[in-house]
Amino acid sequence: MKLKKYHKLILSVLSGGLLSLGYTQLGLGWTMLFAFIPILILRDAGTKDENKKGSNYVFLWSLISFIIWNAISTWWIYYSTAPGAVVAILLSSLFMASVIWFAALANKYLGKKTGYVAFVSFWMSFEYLFLNSQISWPWLILGNSFANNIAWVQWYEFTGHLGGSLWILTVNILLYELVKSRMENIGKNILIRKYLTLALVIFIPLTYSLIRYYTYSETDNPVDVVVFQPNIDPYDEKYDIPDWEQVENMFVLVDSLMDDSVDFIVGPETAIPNGMWLDELIEERNINFIRNYLNQYPNTACIIGAVTRKYYPKGNDKTETAKPFGSTGDFYDLYNTAIYIDTSDNFQVYHKSRLVPGVEMMPYPKIFGFLGELIVDLGGIRGRLGYQEEQTPLVRESDSLKIGSVICYESVYGEFYSKFVKNGAQLMAIITNDGWWSNTAGHRQHKSYASLRAVETRRSIARSANTGISCFVNQRGDILMACDWWEKDVIRTKLNLNDKITFYTKYGNYMSRMSLVVSALLALAIIPNILMKRKKKKK
Repeated sequence: MKLKKYHKLILSVLSGGLLSLGYTQLGLGWTMLFAFIPILILRDAGTKDENKKGSNYVFLWSLISFIIWNAISTWWIYYSTAPGAVVAILLSSLFMASVIWFAALANKYLGKKTGYVAFVSFWMSFEYLFLNSQISWPWLILGNSFANNIAWVQWYEFTGHLGGSLWILTVNILLYELVKSRMENIGKNILIRKYLTLALVIFIPLTYSLIRYYTYSETDNPVDVVVFQPNIDPYDEKYDIPDWEQVENMFVLVDSLMDDSVDFIVGPETAIPNGMWLDELIEERNINFIRNYLNQYPNTACIIGAVTRKYYPKGNDKTETAKPFGSTGDFYDLYNTAIYIDTSDNFQVYHKSRLVPGVEMMPYPKIFGFLGELIVDLGGIRGRLGYQEEQTPLVRESDSLKIGSVICYESVYGEFYSKFVKNGAQLMAIITNDGWWSNTAGHRQHKSYASLRAVETRRSIARSANTGISCFVNQRGDILMACDWWEKDVIRTKLNLNDKITFYTKYGNYMSRMSLVVSALLALAIIPNILMKRKKKKK
């Protein structure tokens, strides 16, 4: 049947709606297993449409799908930056539609089977590149859609969330081919083989995952952790209330659950917002207040977020991110930092490495540097931040216990996150704010992605979010003791340490790196066909 325009529009909207359902908090990740079928129908229709530049139409119709998906799932970016929301939604949609367009070309010039390989490898390569470029917005990685179906994806300990993307794309292809075969009255034996293949691809990972979920047992090796949620409005109170008063109020909250057996107190991102100089931490009022508090509990350490600065007199040894300090000729770096504080004089810091484009850094500054003044001011942090290259855990010196401290946006990057564990972290802390997006899906999605990181690395997580949702996550990915949104709260539990390294932690996004190679070979095969067709048209 030849598709009319209204058929194509219906298919585009249907695909966009199905893709969006996977990113709700309703546990509808299973809709992703057939959400691409309308796009595959459009692709096949475009391939047959020789006279009307069908491949180009595939780009346009799939672009509608992806704009719907991106807009419904991530519209909440608007609350922190309206221009940023428009750019993120449009760029992400354009990149996704480009993948479909190029896969349609592979289908057209290299045949159906190769076209399916291209569809999967191009998409996997796109996600990998999107995760590792300076223009990075990895929120809608396909495998993230199972964050609220965590019992289904315990196998992420082998593949990571990009393995979930592979599963989704493969099931979509197999299901689409099965439906087509039934409509075309293909022979019974072929149909049975297709049913069997689809069942194996769906149920082998699913069965393993459910067994793993219900039989997984953590090694008993507990530490006692307190997490606090101060609930300070990041747009108003953070600037109206003195920083020292904010910190003191936080520890009034903490004190309600404290005793001598607590190992760690975890506080949110930029909880100390005053821009402390790193070489003067021992003199800082807020740091000394926390140290004095900890003197009551000498076995306890605090991990808390702060805005910090590093000074480069006369620009000596300054980094590429350093900013001029007035007209003095001096320079300084500004960092989004996690600080480890105990009763000693030794402060450990981790500076956020994965910076938010348009908020904490300008992507490709040599190209887009002229837009630097458009960078959004969030939480007292504005302009390109300094960063740390290595994902180093914080260490408790008494027993060498290592805890990774991931800051906000970094927790969306599976391979990046796993490097803390690869470097020895036995426990993970996620410190974030999440108050920028109001009470929308944004902060709930961000919280649920922590479950994926727990499964991938088999590390328990203490998550402190300024305005919520603070919680604990066990090694199966279950959310424990979640605080309510926009409420001041403090929670405490025991989390088990783990020293074992998962396959995914060891090898990272290996499947996507393989996809890059396959994609490059397919691109080399497609280009000559396109050039030959153009030569024929000229003749």
